[in-house]
Amino acid sequence: DTSLLVNISSAIGMRVRLRIVPDPITAPKSVNYEMGTVLGWKTRRRQSQSIDSEQDTSEGVAGIDAQKEPVWRLALDKGGDMDLSCTDLIHGLTCMIKWKTQYKGYIEDDAPFLAYRNSMGRFCGRASDAPTSCSPSSFAKLMLKREQEHYMHLKNRSYENNWGGKSGARNAWMASIKEYGYDQKVIRDGLLTLEDAFFELSGGFKDDLDTQSDTGGTSCPNGRDLLNDENTRFDIELESLGTDIQALWNSRGTRAIFREIVESSTTIHILALCLDLLCRNCTVYLNATKPTATRKSSIEQPVGTRRMNAWQLSQQQTYQSYY
Repeated sequence: DTSLLVNISSAIGMRVRLRIVPDPITAPKSVNYEMGTVLGWKTRRRQSQSIDSEQDTSEGVAGIDAQKEPVWRLALDKGGDMDLSCTDLIHGLTCMIKWKTQYKGYIEDDAPFLAYRNSMGRFCGRASDAPTSCSPSSFAKLMLKREQEHYMHLKNRSYENNWGGKSGARNAWMASIKEYGYDQKVIRDGLLTLEDAFFELSGGFKDDLDTQSDTGGTSCPNGRDLLNDENTRFDIELESLGTDIQALWNSRGTRAIFREIVESSTTIHILALCLDLLCRNCTVYLNATKPTATRKSSIEQPVGTRRMNAWQLSQQQTYQSYY
């Protein structure tokens, strides 16, 4: 490993990565990795205790050998500084080069992030399903579950149900996800189909896109062009915010960017984030379009605490019909 340091003429100004054990006695496996920059070096006296001759051994007197050794001053990235010996400096320089260049075979088995547990995003399912929670099959089950949770609510707010109606699109989609759920490409296409279905169930946008295209209006924007443009990339908000929500997406550009991200994604993690975003927008839309008028019952409830049977309830309704 020292061959990596052959071309380094001076350690001043070099970056160092250190492996520090805060409490080696009670917690030897708790390790922190600190990074810093070498500022300079100096010499200091090294005091080493040694037991001398028979007289010193009998009296227990320790002799002190005064020697000089180089010490390197390191400025930590998190603030503060510390002194390093030559051995620690060489080890820190070597680790920094391997970590930065992704040296083949170099791995930090005791890195803190390996033992990190996010209490807000931990796996809350069965323990046996935790190793396969990021697989396409698990994501397929999650997507089927989310579709069932939002379909009934969206169905009640739509005038035309082309998703779960006689066309059989919903049944075909569910059968395809269950049969080919192991294929990531099928899962990605299934998520796009689910977004299209939710968008149609929510009523789409107020102004019809086909009418605008026929009359020479604005066409649907390209998601790739919007992502490449720095202005629109930072201005467009994908998540629906506020209470004045009329559709599943804020604008056509928002939907175009969402579909572009899904189409270009290659990992289940990105697809899971997109599914979560789609479900959050559905929830916001359902809350914003919740009916406010409630139908009052014409039958007055009887006053009293005595429980009534079916015959008494029918007699009560007949009696109230005379008034």
